[in-house]
Amino acid sequence: MPLGEVFREQLAALEDFLRSPSTVVRRVLIDGEMRPVLLKMLTGREAEDDFTHIILAYQGPFVEPVSWFASLHNLLESELDEHGAALTAEGVDIKDHADDPEARGPWPFLRRAERLAEELARVLGTLAFLLEPTPLVDRSDFIASIAFLAQRVRSRWLKFIVLEDRQAPTLTALEGTDRVSTQVFWAAPSKLEERATARLVDPGQTDPAERRQLLATAAGFAFAKRDYAKAEALQREQLALPGAQPLQQATALYGLGNTLLADGRAESAAAAFLRACSVCNDHELHEFAPFAYTNLGVALHRLGRFDEAFRALRVASRGFRAQDYPPGEAFVCDNLAKMHLELGQEDEAARIWRYALRLYQGITNPALADVRKAGLSDLETKLDRVRVDA
Repeated sequence: MPLGEVFREQLAALEDFLRSPSTVVRRVLIDGEMRPVLLKMLTGREAEDDFTHIILAYQGPFVEPVSWFASLHNLLESELDEHGAALTAEGVDIKDHADDPEARGPWPFLRRAERLAEELARVLGTLAFLLEPTPLVDRSDFIASIAFLAQRVRSRWLKFIVLEDRQAPTLTALEGTDRVSTQVFWAAPSKLEERATARLVDPGQTDPAERRQLLATAAGFAFAKRDYAKAEALQREQLALPGAQPLQQATALYGLGNTLLADGRAESAAAAFLRACSVCNDHELHEFAPFAYTNLGVALHRLGRFDEAFRALRVASRGFRAQDYPPGEAFVCDNLAKMHLELGQEDEAARIWRYALRLYQGITNPALADVRKAGLSDLETKLDRVRVDA
């Protein structure tokens, strides 16, 4: 059974909810690292011909109910503007036949969505909204808004999927209430490791593409357990497999370099990172290259090869800046500053840390709030230490 089968039953359960005549809201409790897995599986499922439902994702902020429902309404209308012609060709009436132009609050969205859901059901399937408020400013009003939807939706073809942090769920007050159901999208790491290991026992069970993925997964578990010898063996087997795409080859070399670096073998790590950088340069992997150059710089720094380390880190910094990725650039700057400090250049170290501090201050993406907070705290401590030492 492929590793992806671990989650297929959970995806099937979500599809059962989309067909359910009695449930309106599905709570999906999920860990942060599992969120991309779910979204990738949903995206893949939507591309298949037998998946006829329409899922609209909304990750905007929830400050108060009226503006949030208006944002959902705007999302629906923008999707209709983009895909309306295709839906009309399928026989879907997308016109807004508003029967209550004086409606306020959540009602304009709800009535519009219900009418469209009924139309879509005639030729397609369910209309669902995938909700993940970011940030969630007013928790109690959000709970009340979801409760409103659960109680007031009249169409069996209109559904709402709410993603919640498995460790700190938001809608626990609605658990067990009418028309609300809950599922957990999660698998214990031990179970995932067991599946990967079992599939790797017989090379004949898997094609190179699946084996490459399984080896990377198993190596990740070994690395997490600090079994660097096992991780290295798995990663070298992964690199030896034929048919790797350039990005797969670069990421595998990067992973091997991280294993060697963690194992205290900076010279070998630098060689692996350098090969990863070469693959990036040869195949114009501009988005991944800064990560490879960053860790090349870290390895060279540990070897005391400061001039080479500075060059690698400056390449990484330019790459992250070109991508407009402040966390990456700030991390590189932190390493540059530490090197200057080791060389006794405190003023230069402080200047670079101040620049990195401004990078963290400029992060506005709610998904990076924890990165911003941790980065600011770390750099403020380092700058305070430099001032005291001065």
